[in-house]
Amino acid sequence: MIKITCSTLFDITATGITGHYKSSAQQFKDIDKWNRARNQQRNWETLTQLIQLRTQIVDLQNPICKDAVWSFEFTTETEVFNDGTDPVGILKQDSADVPMLRELDNRPNIESVLVISGPDQNIWFTAEPINNILEN
Repeated sequence: MIKITCSTLFDITATGITGHYKSSAQQFKDIDKWNRARNQQRNWETLTQLIQLRTQIVDLQNPICKDAVWSFEFTTETEVFNDGTDPVGILKQDSADVPMLRELDNRPNIESVLVISGPDQNIWFTAEPINNILEN
């Protein structure tokens, strides 16, 4: 199994807000607040769907934000993202230029797409193997 950490400058707060706005819902009486929460959830959904294009996520952690950087971890059963030189190389390639929603709690001058390298980089992936102990 492989544990992968993703860090991004995009607001990917997992709000759980899906579906359509309902003024009768107790949580959000203000449509602007609902739209903000829905867009945060959309960014989170974009990343999780991007990952799941190639594999099933075994253990997905909700993102946490520290110093305007959102991070989360997940595991996969195989090294599906390994390009032969980088254990997350394929995931990086898949992520390049994917559109994201801005104007949430992220930095205002962030690019509108995922940038995987260079001075405007706004997403990072790292991987580490998880030792499986098999009992006979």
